[in-house]
Amino acid sequence: MGFRSKIVWAIVSFVCLIAVIGGFYTGSQKILSCPFRQTNDLLHEQNFPVTLDFMIPAGLHIDDRITVREVLQYRLHKPNQRFNLFLSRVSESIPVKYRITATAIYYLFWTLLFLVFFRIFTWMRYITALFISFLFGAAVYFFMPDLVMGKTDDGIFLAWAMMLLSLQWWMKRKRKKNAPKKNAI
Repeated sequence: MGFRSKIVWAIVSFVCLIAVIGGFYTGSQKILSCPFRQTNDLLHEQNFPVTLDFMIPAGLHIDDRITVREVLQYRLHKPNQRFNLFLSRVSESIPVKYRITATAIYYLFWTLLFLVFFRIFTWMRYITALFISFLFGAAVYFFMPDLVMGKTDDGIFLAWAMMLLSLQWWMKRKRKKNAPKKNAI
């Protein structure tokens, strides 16, 4: 396969990826903008195996104008606000240096769990497993509630993991480039 065909293949693959992502995005936006009540009634009339009843939160009156997006936002964000309020009150009572220490330990705990998993169940080298564990630990930590409110610490952990993976990739490329070429005989 020549250099040009590799470039063409990469461009075609990228365009297909963008088209699939665009299709999913457009379809999800269309579904989320549908009126909730009429959509759910239609699903009930057609005896569809999955309806939207599980999305209806307690205490919310659903009129004809409310969309699926609004019901979903209310369902996902309403209980979370109470939990975040409780967590922020608890975290404010803990001194800052202890919160930061607990946050780092929490992140390193998730990293250690992934490291153990990768070393036991895969044939990864230690450095590769460690760097990927940092990334997976940061991804899990990003979605978990923690004592430091906000996304700053989450972003720092993600940036740290991405920096380590980029450094490893750069070092591997540099070693390959500087390695002596073997003559085929």
